Amino acid sequence: MRVFAIHDAGGTVSAIVTAPDDGPVATMVTRPGMTTTEVEVPKHLHLSDHVDKNTEVIDELVQRYRVIVEPRVAKLERQVDSAT
Repeated sequence: MRVFAIHDAGGTVSAIVTAPDDGPVATMVTRPGMTTTEVEVPKHLHLSDHVDKNTEVIDELVQRYRVIVEPRVAKLERQVDSAT
């Protein structure tokens, strides 16, 4: 499963898009100031091949993670809770 995050320059995720590994390359148009990056999902979060089973995982990725871009790889990193 390929996972793409739509995010701003600070890494704040606004949407997650998934595509099958053997499917066509996903094409996404974003609004100004937003970027699309293919990311690695943290290993403890599992995305199913059945899209309808991924709702909770995708919600968690959008709400609790941000995009960190490192040389040659982009990953999702858990956000620091400002309330704690």
